[in-house]
Amino acid sequence: MSKNNLKTFAKYFIKIIILISILLVGIDFTFHRHAYFALEEIYGFPAFFGFVSFIFIVLVGKWLRKILMRKEDYYD
Repeated sequence: MSKNNLKTFAKYFIKIIILISILLVGIDFTFHRHAYFALEEIYGFPAFFGFVSFIFIVLVGKWLRKILMRKEDYYD
């Protein structure tokens, strides 16, 4: 793929992702979720919870890497 094709693909891909995000937020306002906890009733809570969980997993992964990582020639 040439650089020009990648830029065009990236432009369309970003537009598609934004469109899907807007669609999902719109659906969130139209359907009633039957939540177990009151916190789950907040609009956008699943997206916020997913994002916070992602950040937590990345930070824990960086911490675990420092503990579990071995030298490059460990098996030699």
